[in-house]
Amino acid sequence: GDSVYGKVLRFNDDGSVPENPFAGRQGFRPEIYSIGHRNMVGMTSHPDGAVWQNENGPLGGDEVNILVPAGNYGWPLVSLGRDYAGPWHSEDWQMEGMIDPVVYWTPSVAPAGLLFYRGDALPGWTGDAFVGGLRYGEISGTGRLERIVFNLDMQEMRRESLLTDWRQRIRDVRQAPDGSIWFLSVGQGAIYRMTPG
Repeated sequence: GDSVYGKVLRFNDDGSVPENPFAGRQGFRPEIYSIGHRNMVGMTSHPDGAVWQNENGPLGGDEVNILVPAGNYGWPLVSLGRDYAGPWHSEDWQMEGMIDPVVYWTPSVAPAGLLFYRGDALPGWTGDAFVGGLRYGEISGTGRLERIVFNLDMQEMRRESLLTDWRQRIRDVRQAPDGSIWFLSVGQGAIYRMTPG
């Protein structure tokens, strides 16, 4: 409750605390917006205004979530991942009162960075999510860029792993004003620009 670990915190631009859903609840700090997160490494807003975030699971169980006020996303009680020694982290993958991820990976892609593409330079990808990946499973040199296609109800329809032959650890992904997609590789220490063609 009172710790900030595993929580999303919400503040106003001036550093003050808005009326968050846990304000006034015994044992919770007023800046807490949602709970039950493991290791958050990417956050963005969807064109509809909803805030989405991704987080690393242990061995698998990486997630993309839509944040809702007072939402409980389950960690450490539920997980689709395994502990580092091999057994499943938890017996249950779902639990009453916990919010399931919108997207999950098992094995892990070690997600980092999150983007909803809103441009028209790459028209076949408009509205799709892009997630940087640092590795696939626990195998070094297997980073990639993940593309996720959703239906109108924001349910995953399909996904595509891009740039797998590059074997890069992709830390962040952004859209430039011209509609190109930029991504940061920590393996090469380089920024790349993706354009049509």
